Amino acid sequence: MIGLKMKLGLFILALAIILHFGCSDHAQEHGALHIHKPLRGGILYELGKHGSGHNLELVTNENGQLELFILDAHAENYLRISQKQIDLQILETNDTSNIIPLHAIADAATGETIGNTSLFRSDSSLADLLPLNGSLKLLTIGSISYENTPIQFPGNPKP
Repeated sequence: MIGLKMKLGLFILALAIILHFGCSDHAQEHGALHIHKPLRGGILYELGKHGSGHNLELVTNENGQLELFILDAHAENYLRISQKQIDLQILETNDTSNIIPLHAIADAATGETIGNTSLFRSDSSLADLLPLNGSLKLLTIGSISYENTPIQFPGNPKP
C-alpha cells in the first residue's frame, strides 16, 4: 500500500512540474525558461495572447528584401493564409506613400500558392530603411484580424 501512495505522489509531483514549466502565461510570469526560436534566423513577433495567437518572423533575404513568415502560436510551423498582400506602413511620417506592399509568394517546392501561403516579400531591397519602424495595416489569419500591428525591425540578428 505504501508503494502505491508513493507512486501516486510522484505522479502528482511530476504533473505539477510539467504544468508549472510548460508553455503558458503562468510559466512566463514566473520566469520559467520558455523560448520560441525563429525558423529562419530572423526576428519573431508575437500576435495575440501567448500560446493561442500567432507569430510572425521577419528576415531580410540575400537581396535585402523583407520577408515575413506567418507562424503558429509556438513559432514551430508555418501557417498558410489567403491574404494576397500585407501593407507595411513606415511610421517616420504619416505620408501614405510610405506604404510598402509585401506580396504573397508561391513556392512550388512546398505547394504554396498565392492565396494559400505563409510567405510575404517586399518587391525591392529595404536595406536603406533599416532599422525599420512600421506598422502592418491589416493581417488576417483564419478568423482573426490584426490591425495596425507595430513592427520594429533592426535587421537580421548577428550570428
